[in-house]
Amino acid sequence: MIYERMEPESKEQKVYSVTDLNLYVKALLTRDDNLQGIWLRGEISNFTHHQGRHMYFQLKDDKSQLRCAMFENANSTLDFTPEEGMDVLCKGNISIYTARGEYQIIVTEMLAGGLGTLYLAFEKLKKRLHEEGLFDEQYKKPIPILPRRVGVVTSEDGAALRDILSVIKRRFPNMDVLIMPTPVQGKGAAEKIAKGIRIIDTKDVDLIIISRGGGSIEDLWCFNEEVVARAIFDAEKPIISAVGHETDFLISDFVADLRMPTPSAAAERAVPSKHKLLKRLSDEARRCARALENLVLEYRTRLERVKISPIFRRPEMLLEDFAQNLDESIRELDRNIRILLKDYRLHLKNQQERLRALGPEDVMKRGYSVVLDSSGDLVSSVTEVSEGDLLNIKMTDGDIESLVKEVKKWKKK
Repeated sequence: MIYERMEPESKEQKVYSVTDLNLYVKALLTRDDNLQGIWLRGEISNFTHHQGRHMYFQLKDDKSQLRCAMFENANSTLDFTPEEGMDVLCKGNISIYTARGEYQIIVTEMLAGGLGTLYLAFEKLKKRLHEEGLFDEQYKKPIPILPRRVGVVTSEDGAALRDILSVIKRRFPNMDVLIMPTPVQGKGAAEKIAKGIRIIDTKDVDLIIISRGGGSIEDLWCFNEEVVARAIFDAEKPIISAVGHETDFLISDFVADLRMPTPSAAAERAVPSKHKLLKRLSDEARRCARALENLVLEYRTRLERVKISPIFRRPEMLLEDFAQNLDESIRELDRNIRILLKDYRLHLKNQQERLRALGPEDVMKRGYSVVLDSSGDLVSSVTEVSEGDLLNIKMTDGDIESLVKEVKKWKKK
């Protein structure tokens, strides 16, 4: 059921039922994002685990208290048993128990007080480093397939180092390992781990493993420190983080180029099995040898076919057809050139005859003449002469000198 804002229909006072009012207030609270997913710290009082399912209690400090409910689907994942007077950190959503009109928080997560503080610090640092890009895949360096030398940053007295060395010796007995001993818990351990990473990063190693065995969150906390995260991110060599057990996720795991669940698993991933590599190389060598044998056999067969071919005994046969084709092409080219020249000569002769027919000599033979003035210029119009002008009329067989007696201009019809 969705309850909208209540507006009076008239100026008259409207009367609501208690249930409607409680539901309306509950809807207001649940719609406010600022009241959802909030963290509260306080002391448990009046704790009840109803029939081993839902938990009901009050969370209080020295001045106030708040009713809380944690349902079975949420409390079934707790790794501790809440008790009266215990200091806890709770995450939940503000709501109202409508049947009683009681303001309460529906708890979705609960942490013991000390662990809660560490958890919040972990989440805060994780969020900040993630926003800075320290976890981005684009910065992850590839893990080498076969490192020449592996560096290990861990306690020299811990089980993690023994597990790593045991696995490496079993998988690749002559693999070089450079150990950078460093404390992996306690005060100042984070700074020493970071220093160890920076030092071993300058050595002749192809891969670095940072590791320690399992322990409490407090024991593992140095791998959640920012100084360690920065050292991992700034390293030039690829780093595998293998801290704690499979269920432990630390800041070092997110920043490292690869996270492995245990030290032994890190060693398995860092160093390949020498036996398997040698077997693979042997198999590849056999495949290459077979392929080469097949190739030689193929070329030998082709050579044998060529040897029995008449062309192999008389290689000049390869040139005979080419020579004959060349001669034929030359003859064809010569023939085409002669035809083209004949066509061009005929065309040229026709053009010459046309030009000659249009020439003045042939025109005068048909009874026409050419009239020139006293300067020898061609006269093409009566407007170019006057009475008394001396003209030279050229005929096909001689010239006529004439004197203009009269000029008549024809009228255009």
